[in-house]
Amino acid sequence: MGIIPWTIVGSVALLLFLLRYLSHRLVPSTGNSTKEVSMAKTLTARVRMFFSSTIETVWAIGVSSVVGHLST
Repeated sequence: MGIIPWTIVGSVALLLFLLRYLSHRLVPSTGNSTKEVSMAKTLTARVRMFFSSTIETVWAIGVSSVVGHLST
């Protein structure tokens, strides 16, 4: 079908899935907690989530551009 073997495509997809899972695990869940969280912890969690999402987006754009260049 293309130049890139399916194992590489699967490996990249698995890596993206693991990065997404880790980014969700880094931010603590406060859904069932009734105690208050300090503003510093909240800001740290939000900044961490923002940077992990940014890195994941840049990675996805890079992978898609490499795949686009190799498949043409």
